[in-house]
Amino acid sequence: MRPPTVTTVTTTTSSSAPTTRSNSARSTAQIQCQSNQNHHRSNSVDLNRVVQRNGIPSGREATTATAPPPQVDVKINDIVGNGISGVLYKWVNYGKGWRPRWFVLQDGVLSYYKIHGPDKIVVSQETEKGSKVIGEESHRIISRHRNSISHNSATRRKPFGEVHLKVSSIRESRSDDKRFSIFTGTKRLHLRAETRDDRVAWMEALQAVKDMFPRMSNSELMAPTDNVVVSTEKLRKRLMQEGISESAIQDSEQIMKSEFAELQKQLVLLKQKQWLLIDTLRQL
Repeated sequence: MRPPTVTTVTTTTSSSAPTTRSNSARSTAQIQCQSNQNHHRSNSVDLNRVVQRNGIPSGREATTATAPPPQVDVKINDIVGNGISGVLYKWVNYGKGWRPRWFVLQDGVLSYYKIHGPDKIVVSQETEKGSKVIGEESHRIISRHRNSISHNSATRRKPFGEVHLKVSSIRESRSDDKRFSIFTGTKRLHLRAETRDDRVAWMEALQAVKDMFPRMSNSELMAPTDNVVVSTEKLRKRLMQEGISESAIQDSEQIMKSEFAELQKQLVLLKQKQWLLIDTLRQL
């Protein structure tokens, strides 16, 4: 009978035991390391979830959030405020030359008034309350009438002329650093400020207001204002039934067209104010 191989088995087992324990230790260390990595990753995910849930910026987002915003977008109120007013010189003709006018920029409309003569307006701190006044000459005019109140201050001042910036283009003069012009599609206003800085202030305000309106195509900009057709056929037939003369009928038709044209202008102005309000709300 062959002897048992217990010793051989025992020797083999004892010689491989250190290797088994070493492999087991390495496996245990790898498992613990992997577990620690998974635990760290899990904690990071949970932390990010908590951060996002509470609105706290983390990582790269935190750097972006704390960095100062670029000074590119300037709010309209920082430039225009509640309105712009001041003296600008308007070119009239070769006989009269440059004449001072009081300009007011408000609600997308640039209005101007006479400051001399029977049709002049009286400006004061009360009439220009809330507006940004441009120019030293403008402040001098206001200081002269500091305690005076215009007779028509209670009513709306009627401008001598007005320009809707939505349908206008603004250009500064290259030969004169005080001059600029506004083209409405039908006429051009040549204006001159008292100083170069005053022109810069006016140009910034005018351009800021104009940029708030939607862009218009050239065909829409140059479209005639009398392209709306109004039929007076029913009116003519009714007046003819009453035996009204032809001259009276034509006068009635002309009155009707004039009233409709004025109503159309008011509707366009209301629409522009609506767009201005919508664009202002978008910037809040």
